[in-house]
Amino acid sequence: MTNAARESARAIRFIAAWWLYTRLAPRTILDVEPTLGVNPSGAAATTRPGVRSLAGMRALPAAVLLGIAGLLGLEVWAARLDYGLRVTSDTPTFLALLRDLSISPFQPTSPYLAGHGLETSHATPYMQGLAWLWDWLIASPDASGEPFSDPVAAYRLLASVGLVITVVLLHACFVWVRHEAGSRAAWISLPILLVLFGPAHVIWAGDLTFHGFLYASFYPQTLGLALLLYCLVLADGELRLRRLAVAAFVAAATMTVHPFTGVLLALLLSISGMARASSRRPGWQLPGIALVGGYALARFWPAYSLDRAMTVAGLSGGVIVAVCAIAPFVVAFLRPRLDALAPRSLLEQAPGWSRVAGVSPTPFAVSGLVLVLVLAAWQMIVLRQPFPDPLVHSNRLAVYWVEDRWRWLLMFGAGTVGLVGLVRLARLGRVLPAFWFGSCLMVGIAGVAGMPLPVWWRFLLFCQLPLALGVAVMLAKPRAPWGRIVIVTFAVSVAFKAVTLFTVSDQLTYFGSPIQDSYSLGHVIAPGSFGLVATDPFTAYYIPAATGHRVLTVTKAHVGSATELAASERGYRLLHTYYMGDNWWQAARAMWTSGVRYVVVEKHTSLASATLAGFSTGPTPLIRTQDDRRRLGTYYYRNNRVGTLVFDSPTYAIYRLSWRKLWAA
Repeated sequence: MTNAARESARAIRFIAAWWLYTRLAPRTILDVEPTLGVNPSGAAATTRPGVRSLAGMRALPAAVLLGIAGLLGLEVWAARLDYGLRVTSDTPTFLALLRDLSISPFQPTSPYLAGHGLETSHATPYMQGLAWLWDWLIASPDASGEPFSDPVAAYRLLASVGLVITVVLLHACFVWVRHEAGSRAAWISLPILLVLFGPAHVIWAGDLTFHGFLYASFYPQTLGLALLLYCLVLADGELRLRRLAVAAFVAAATMTVHPFTGVLLALLLSISGMARASSRRPGWQLPGIALVGGYALARFWPAYSLDRAMTVAGLSGGVIVAVCAIAPFVVAFLRPRLDALAPRSLLEQAPGWSRVAGVSPTPFAVSGLVLVLVLAAWQMIVLRQPFPDPLVHSNRLAVYWVEDRWRWLLMFGAGTVGLVGLVRLARLGRVLPAFWFGSCLMVGIAGVAGMPLPVWWRFLLFCQLPLALGVAVMLAKPRAPWGRIVIVTFAVSVAFKAVTLFTVSDQLTYFGSPIQDSYSLGHVIAPGSFGLVATDPFTAYYIPAATGHRVLTVTKAHVGSATELAASERGYRLLHTYYMGDNWWQAARAMWTSGVRYVVVEKHTSLASATLAGFSTGPTPLIRTQDDRRRLGTYYYRNNRVGTLVFDSPTYAIYRLSWRKLWAA
């Protein structure tokens, strides 16, 4: 790293830390907890606890801010190593959208597939702003005069924006936790959140551990979660026009930046409104009205259909919003008959509530430590196993538990004591965090049990924020005998996460691994938007980001709508016929007619699977048998018959289709 780069990184960390301190630190030496905060006895705090020493007041914020500065430094280092490109995840999608939204602002688009009526919900106002920033700062004209840039340079711009989004998310978490449980718990919640989910790593949008910020800080969901937290705080107050307008605007921003997070926001606002209506708290109408106003405003975004993007379990976004907005008014209308069912009364009347409310946190703390140690031992055993596939010379799934997502449920073990904290908050009338955690956890458990719930694992990731709040509530209690056990648990978890991420072989971790060859295809295929590229769906994921060209087909996991999926399936059937069908010449002509001009052959991947679903979700489609090698040889022959070889390497062979050869006599 050059001296200039070092100085820039230091300046960024200093500015971010100072901004955080000035925004988050208590305004005076008096630590004034809100009326529903938690004091050492566990009861509601209604008076000021008094003046603490200046050193005691500043020690916790200073330590937390130092840790956040370290996180930002790690992000700078990860960006310099292009870690987000190596991890892949959703990064190629956002790199491709920079170009598309710069060329056609506000228009529906698919970053991968060509055709009318295709749209992706990733084309958000946030991505539109990043596209303009990309075009202004680093893009330059390609051969056709359209903006283009090296994917590495584009990624580093996004990673730089991610530093800002990291600060915004952590600030939003602080504000929300302070609103629910006081400033001391808010300070504690930040480091807890960064190491709560583990000790293994995952690669998924919505991962809020420190590892997640190294590759996904700039993802729309990261910003969407920050906006959700701000909206929850804004909607918890008296019904005033200014507060309502700001809350509706933030709700609209949440829905458009990340529609799936917008669905969660609708549910949480509904729960908040119902809880306040049943308890006769003023301003219970605010969440529902803000939700409707935000939805109405968000529908003006032209790049995709908000209703379709928010569809969950067959319900469109409009239906979800309508039900969630009406629910508080129904509760208020029935309130005279539901006085006994107010959330606090309902909990107090539940069987065994007195035992649950008075349970000792010590067994939870001990069980959390045991579970973390068991998972760490489990991962060590997995790391020492031989690679499961002799043709794949890496085993990153041993470090990154992306598959077998039922294990994610166990990875909340470090936060087990947070369950007690959520219960104690609920006793004080702050029921929203407990409902948030409980509902998302139930969806996750149902998914683990085998119920056909789409993307149930994403609800498990939503559990991180409320559980971090629950842990912070418990650790905010001074001199608790079980507190040291919880601290040891998190210390073990973060140490294990750091060791497995930074010190193991690059055959296991993405740190130190070489960048994928697919990102360099733009040096062979001239950057531009004219002409599709036909290749296997895995390689196709990188083509738009690397070359600017769209593709004939891409995997199921990377399409954003039903129309995109249908188009990708049609393209795969055509490519499969060209690969091994009898009517391959007609398939080649059909590919040309649909716009294909290049064919990229990944020399280790087979297209023998008859369907896109089989290719995407079956065993890794590698060239394994003699029949596979024979088919690959036939594929080379067919490409030479209808095209010209323009590039050959140990990994790729690239052919340019020839109209003269295709339509020769």
